[in-house]
Amino acid sequence: MVEFARNLDLIQTVSLLTLVLTVIFSFDHWLFHIISRTCFLIFILRPSSLRRPQFWFALALAGTITIILAWEQVDNHKYLLVYWTWVLFVLHLFSQPDQQKRILLFNARFFLCLIFLAASGQKLSSPSYRSGAMFEYYLYVDPRFAAFGKLIGIHPAVGDAVSRQMHFLRSPFADVDGNDIHIQGSDRARVAALAMTWWDVSLQLLIGALLLFRRRRTDGIAHVLLLFFIFTTYIPAPVFGFGWIVAIMGFTLAKNKFPKIAGVYILCFFAILIYQLPWRDWVLAM
Repeated sequence: MVEFARNLDLIQTVSLLTLVLTVIFSFDHWLFHIISRTCFLIFILRPSSLRRPQFWFALALAGTITIILAWEQVDNHKYLLVYWTWVLFVLHLFSQPDQQKRILLFNARFFLCLIFLAASGQKLSSPSYRSGAMFEYYLYVDPRFAAFGKLIGIHPAVGDAVSRQMHFLRSPFADVDGNDIHIQGSDRARVAALAMTWWDVSLQLLIGALLLFRRRRTDGIAHVLLLFFIFTTYIPAPVFGFGWIVAIMGFTLAKNKFPKIAGVYILCFFAILIYQLPWRDWVLAM
């Protein structure tokens, strides 16, 4: 795997991984579906198209239009996908490989620092996040977390009861003093939510801060933490598109400096695909 990662062409590999991302973890909008699948077909028929700026301009423009048309429904990581496709468009305007690599490396580091530092700053500034209330809420009512909740011992009946209370509170016919009700949760969920909260924000803060130093040692530690983040985060939280794109950026920074770590990033993409197996349904059916 190390030798395989070392021999990969950086620009070609990142471009291909991004194209795959646009096809399998992209926007739920007909326009982007058509453009991304058309581009993928063009690539299959003519692989050299991946190095043409027009190819990436089409994807970046389609993503931008999709965001404009459906901005209220677009997840944050899909904005990041559009930024990244514009980066690939710009770098393919240059013919020199060294120029392309500089653009790619700069933007990979910039976005990883921005993503993790901005996210950790926003989370630390939120009382509801620091208290663990956000993850506790997700463990109760978000179906994406239901299987993970069951795995750690939170009975589905607890989540069902909380959901009924939430629906009651949202009802226009509900008569609730102060528009506030006490939700009966579980101590296990509260402890798990606090652990998830501080594990998540600590990792993100460390990754972003370490990458700012631009030193080999700090970069190496940041890569290890980022890999740990990817391998563990997307088991309970199936936001696979975000995991895929940060893995692309991590691979970009590791490819030349840390070929062994780059090989592990390659495994990340397979892990993210494996995480899509319907294991959550299997757990809930137990």
